[in-house]
Amino acid sequence: MKKILKFSLVLAIALTAINAHATGVDFLLKVKNEQGKKITFAINEGSKVTLTIYDANDKLINTEELNSKGLISRTYDLNALPEGTYFLETESELKVAKYEISVVGKIASLSETPISIVYKPIFVTKNGLVSVSILNIDKAPVEIKIYDADSNEVYKSAVLTDQKVSKYFNFNETELKNYTFVMSYDDKTFTKNFK
Repeated sequence: MKKILKFSLVLAIALTAINAHATGVDFLLKVKNEQGKKITFAINEGSKVTLTIYDANDKLINTEELNSKGLISRTYDLNALPEGTYFLETESELKVAKYEISVVGKIASLSETPISIVYKPIFVTKNGLVSVSILNIDKAPVEIKIYDADSNEVYKSAVLTDQKVSKYFNFNETELKNYTFVMSYDDKTFTKNFK
């Protein structure tokens, strides 16, 4: 009974953290200026952020990983790109945000607000118990699968469309030593390995 109470307390703290991150910002992208086909922006409060630029057909154009606790400023020269729509994706530990880049003539512009935000799943583990929580703002269909070490599917959830998805798993009564969670929603797939 004490284990269940302790796990419940840890889970309550994790859910509170999810709500805090939903209302707060783990990074802030601010467009600073635009000159010709150059886009300049700043990212604040991000300790580890991956920036990816790709075209409308999902062709990768550029990617870089940034590690900083302070303000990061970046300028990208897009002169080599033809007219069209491109996307800048920023990925932090908590979420993936997608911004639109428009290249028209000799001008490139970056949207100040994201066109989509996908929050990553949060896991809490304690003594063989695992909880997974997903903040599903758009109520997109969520599917959770678990695979064993041999890549055999051992669990598949129903399609979940709640705004806050929470599932609990007890691995104390199974023979699984290594397992992988795969969560799919909002055109993203997230994996988490456990031993």
